[in-house]
Amino acid sequence: MLRAAGGRVELGDRRPEDPPLPDELQAALREWAAFAVAAGRSGMPDERDLVRRRGRQLAARVAGLRGRPVEYLDPMSGVVEEVAAGTSPRRSGSRSSLAVEPAGPTPWATGLPIAAFFAVLVAIGDVQLSSAFAEAFGLLWVPANLLVGLGLAPSLYLLRAVPFWRWPAIGTGIGLAVAWVVLIVSMLG
Repeated sequence: MLRAAGGRVELGDRRPEDPPLPDELQAALREWAAFAVAAGRSGMPDERDLVRRRGRQLAARVAGLRGRPVEYLDPMSGVVEEVAAGTSPRRSGSRSSLAVEPAGPTPWATGLPIAAFFAVLVAIGDVQLSSAFAEAFGLLWVPANLLVGLGLAPSLYLLRAVPFWRWPAIGTGIGLAVAWVVLIVSMLG
């Protein structure tokens, strides 16, 4: 039987032919037992569910090493269940912790004003900075502005997929493009 008792792991039903547990698995079991004690005190449902799932995973690993099912005592509910090698029993309807969250609707109503704010902020800032640079150094504002745009490009590209940060990234990209148009028009006119 695998159970966490007072921050320690107890492995009952050991047979002489059972191989010793690897150090990595022993460390994982100790960590799980310590977390089970902390989660039991906190009473947070997410932590308690994490202790249950991790305990089942570790029981399945122990069962795989021993070559037979292991009884697992859930420290949160006191329920004893048999866990076979290579399985991690779950309640019906529970999701895997590695499952990807389904994408929700795109928040256009709040995202577009954020993007517009950043576009205006970046455009005004870039035009003012480039104009001051042009007064002091002439056409060196062009390579300086290119360096700014090329330096920001990788970050803006990566942020396009992050739910909230895509809006400031889109606004910043648009603001830089608008600033370039304004600067080129002002240089020609």
